[in-house]
Amino acid sequence: MKQIPKTHLGWASAVACALALLGSDAATAQSRWVFVNGQRLSDSQVLALARMNCSDIPNGSYWLDMRSGAWGYAGNPIAQGVLGDGCRSGQADAGVNQDGTRGPFATLRRAEEEANKFRGRGLRAVAFHNGDGYYVRVSR
Repeated sequence: MKQIPKTHLGWASAVACALALLGSDAATAQSRWVFVNGQRLSDSQVLALARMNCSDIPNGSYWLDMRSGAWGYAGNPIAQGVLGDGCRSGQADAGVNQDGTRGPFATLRRAEEEANKFRGRGLRAVAFHNGDGYYVRVSR
């Protein structure tokens, strides 16, 4: 039987597997209030998602693009990050600023390279200069 390399699974499969992990058990009391795409997650699903992101998931309502792994707060179309950003925290430009931008980058070319990564995932991304550096804003 031929095995499928993990690189072909993509975000959608990984997220679907994580959210389906253990399913929803109505007999188990939930202590967390985490909603993703309008659906309340069980504590085990939140734990699985937190492991995939390498960071805790605070209670709240979020959207998650299953194709690209981009996520944000429900009602706000601006992407706040990509699932797994917490796993790459060693990179200088891995995080998202409080205003939802990424950066600063040293050059516009570097900001455009970062924006192109998100464009390749089907998201809108704009590289810009705001007076103190080059940044990227990403949205759905």
